[in-house]
Amino acid sequence: MTRPADQRARLLLGLCAGLLMLGVVACDAVVDRMVRRQATAPPSVDASDGALHVVLCGTGSPLPDPERAASCTAVLAGGQFLVFDAGPGAWENMQVWGMPVGDVSAVLITHFHSDHIGGLGETLTQAWIASGRGEPLPVHGPPGIEDVVEGFNRAYSHDRVYREVHHTREYLPEAGGRGVARSFTMPAPGERVTVLETNGVKVVAFAVDHTPVEPAVGYRVEFGGRSVVISGDTAPTPSLVASAAGADVLVHEALSFELIERISRIVGEAGRDRQSKLALDVLDYHTSPVQAKQMADEAGVGLLVLSHNVPPLRNAVVERMFTAGLDMNGVVVGDDGMHFTLPQGSEAIEQGSL
Repeated sequence: MTRPADQRARLLLGLCAGLLMLGVVACDAVVDRMVRRQATAPPSVDASDGALHVVLCGTGSPLPDPERAASCTAVLAGGQFLVFDAGPGAWENMQVWGMPVGDVSAVLITHFHSDHIGGLGETLTQAWIASGRGEPLPVHGPPGIEDVVEGFNRAYSHDRVYREVHHTREYLPEAGGRGVARSFTMPAPGERVTVLETNGVKVVAFAVDHTPVEPAVGYRVEFGGRSVVISGDTAPTPSLVASAAGADVLVHEALSFELIERISRIVGEAGRDRQSKLALDVLDYHTSPVQAKQMADEAGVGLLVLSHNVPPLRNAVVERMFTAGLDMNGVVVGDDGMHFTLPQGSEAIEQGSL
């Protein structure tokens, strides 16, 4: 005879099993709904809507910052998706934000410091996986870009073969995972060179002063009467002011001399002389927030967006020190995910976040 206690135990086990079954079914439905929503969601930025879009994919620097990827700015317009610099972590941002990563048209590099090229391999690879493209992705840059692209192509050569064999050439042709270098003649100071011009989108490069880093350039993008300038890394230079003249948006690097000098002093007092010296070395080839604003005002720029922010702006106190003495009128301290929309036939600059 079954004892009452046994009956209660069996009943409880049956109830638990039923609830678990219901829970699994409910979880399955939730997961299916989430995947379906992601699979059918429109891209977070539409490159064909007639506007010029600017997205800050990475506003950090070589210094570790858990909140920011390294240097990267995306410009989308006229059906083109252009990636300016490929800092580590930036590609992951673009994927998480739901940007149309399979539509990347080209990568354009300002110079060859690691925080501007370290994510190029993943950019080439993941854009290929997302699109299934059969042709290499153009990577534009000043002389020397051939070495950079060749290096990443070689480093990822085994990976491309594995993926083509596994998924078949029909779906992932190996050639599509490569980059192809598109070198342009380094413009003389005060001059500009056209890098690409397609679908109403024009990109020109101009020399900047990042000495002893040579070559180094900035870019100006024009579309539908709107424009954005990306400084790259530079000390204050007349060529940037000239090339940014009348631009709607200037995305300019910014480094706080005061904060870096303070860091250098404290690190030196702690006996870390080498790190102290390295910190001071960076002061002579970057631009302070105040200097960036002065150049933006001289150029008649509509909005100055500070990016490649050094040191990391990890709290409100540091950010306040970073902007000390800066007239914030017409200035935005950039953060990863900021999205600026510049509609045609307007002077409006719409700011949002992905």
